[in-house]
Amino acid sequence: MRSDETTTTTAAPAAHSHIGASSAYRWMMCPASPRLCEGRRSESSEFAIQGTAAHALAEKCLTGGVDPVLFIGETIEHEAGETEVTGEMADGVTVYVEKVFADLKAHGGKLAVEQSFDLGWLYSGLYGRNDAAILPAEPCGVLRIYDYKNGAKPVRAEGNPQCMYYALGALGADNPTGVETVVITIVQPNSHFKAAAVDSWEVSVDELYRWGSEVLLPAAKRTEDPEAPCVAGEWCCFCDAMAVCPLKQDLALGRLEEPERGCYVLPAVQALKPADVGFLSGFFNSPDFEAWRKALAAEELDLLTRGVEVPGRKLVEQRSWGNRKWADEAAVEKALSELGEDLWVRKLQSPAQVEKLLTARKVPKKTREERLAPLVTREEKVTMVAAFADDPRAGQKSLEEARLKMLTE
Repeated sequence: MRSDETTTTTAAPAAHSHIGASSAYRWMMCPASPRLCEGRRSESSEFAIQGTAAHALAEKCLTGGVDPVLFIGETIEHEAGETEVTGEMADGVTVYVEKVFADLKAHGGKLAVEQSFDLGWLYSGLYGRNDAAILPAEPCGVLRIYDYKNGAKPVRAEGNPQCMYYALGALGADNPTGVETVVITIVQPNSHFKAAAVDSWEVSVDELYRWGSEVLLPAAKRTEDPEAPCVAGEWCCFCDAMAVCPLKQDLALGRLEEPERGCYVLPAVQALKPADVGFLSGFFNSPDFEAWRKALAAEELDLLTRGVEVPGRKLVEQRSWGNRKWADEAAVEKALSELGEDLWVRKLQSPAQVEKLLTARKVPKKTREERLAPLVTREEKVTMVAAFADDPRAGQKSLEEARLKMLTE
């Protein structure tokens, strides 16, 4: 997998910017969020840790030119600690690494991995580092920016503020190589809600600089206003200030106080006494409350799968990019008999693990794919989501309808 092109890496800044690229969508929409998040750091979720580990694996593979499947079962170090590389993680990172190297081979240039940048020329505090970028080998070439998303929440490349922020970082203040066009690519192999794992968007350099001065710069300045307003939206989901955001509390309490919702009224958090804070925190984090919440979710799913309408909720088709499974273990044993005992670890190893064995035995990638593809299947699923008006996916009337649709398409 290794390319002959030079691969570079640069140390990251000592601390994350409070108006950094990864949170740009949030703070550009809600200018109060950096102020509310100051001094707060929520505990990293398992999903966040997995994402950090996947990025560390991607960096190792891009800088070393190695196949991600070779790390399955090994422990990889990252800024959040250590994580074992699973077959699912290796599968996802492989999609990303192969896309970057394919573009490097097709277009040439210089690969920069985890390269730090500073947009101080635009506004102080705007800095970060790119996941990966291919810098053009010749003047007036095309700059290619890559962002790996390990999560399931779908993210589009077109107009993506994080990636546009990255692109400005790679271009610099004066665009020394004379780049005219930037291609932004988001690789998101684990999202069940996107039609394809690789999503690209082309934008002119002039448009990027105009966006920087007319959109990014004013948004950054708004965050410095001590009276900057809170604005709620889908960008709230990863905000560290969720627990103290006055707008989120008002919205939640307002919904609970609507007559048709019943008599469920919660007090504002800031108005609680310390004893009440401890009691309510313990209650909402207790096994009893969690059991009730899970029972509520199970009842909701049961109603939807039986075709019963639940206002504000729906079932949608879930695209599967999870772990691969063997369709027929006996067929696998017959087709890959030369691997002998290596096929088994008490039970037949996963497709990703067998791919690692074949890779270690120097079996070409095309041959691996041809041999494994007929033996692998993926589970089709539906998932339950909020029925927002701007969600383009069609809802399923029942689980049976969803399954019928999967079988006929």
